[in-house]
Amino acid sequence: MRRWLKCSLFLFCAVAAVSTGAERGWAQQESTPKPVSVGAQAVAVVLKHYAVNPLALEPTTQKPLSREGSWSISKTAPASCPQTSGACVEAMYKVPAEAVQCSWVVLLNGDGKDGKFLEENDDTERYFMRVASMSEASALLNATKDPTYPPIAMAARVTGDVVIEAVIGKSGKVQNAFVVSGPAMLLQASLDAARNWSFKPVMLGARAVPYEVKLVFKFQMTGATIAKGELAP
Repeated sequence: MRRWLKCSLFLFCAVAAVSTGAERGWAQQESTPKPVSVGAQAVAVVLKHYAVNPLALEPTTQKPLSREGSWSISKTAPASCPQTSGACVEAMYKVPAEAVQCSWVVLLNGDGKDGKFLEENDDTERYFMRVASMSEASALLNATKDPTYPPIAMAARVTGDVVIEAVIGKSGKVQNAFVVSGPAMLLQASLDAARNWSFKPVMLGARAVPYEVKLVFKFQMTGATIAKGELAP
């Protein structure tokens, strides 16, 4: 089982690192909360939609990208930012020991809790993976395929759900698929079906970027025999 990894501590440290005036991050609650900086908002939005890709190994260490890097924010608005009143910044994650600097240009929503990605660089594409929510994946979905109920599983009356994480390539086709959970007799049928789903490409400026979606394949034998696939929350 392979999964794209998120780390709550990574998010906590990242947001704390770019918060102005927070010597000890956000570890201590105060009676009057300090305003959240634009930088902290941008980093939180990045980590809401991206996860470190554990399959992308850094050449020197032969390990996934370190979580010991530092976050910073551009001092001026990047050229790709639109001429609007909304906050638009470049968020950067740098790991000097590995000569890596990932960057995202983020246009924040009015409340700063989410935003739109306008650009990402080559290091970001290599070491991070865009993670599409169920609603985002639904808007991108082109075609689905239900699994074939394996005869051996039917004979053994094996039922249940198989959860698959699928990496969608730049063309919108499934590039890789990995099992998260499910009964062993139903895994291969689910993987075969998942590889036949297709989606629209995700574009950041002129760049098509890969992304991850989560699928669930349901096998039931209560009443009618059912084998179907759908997007997972």
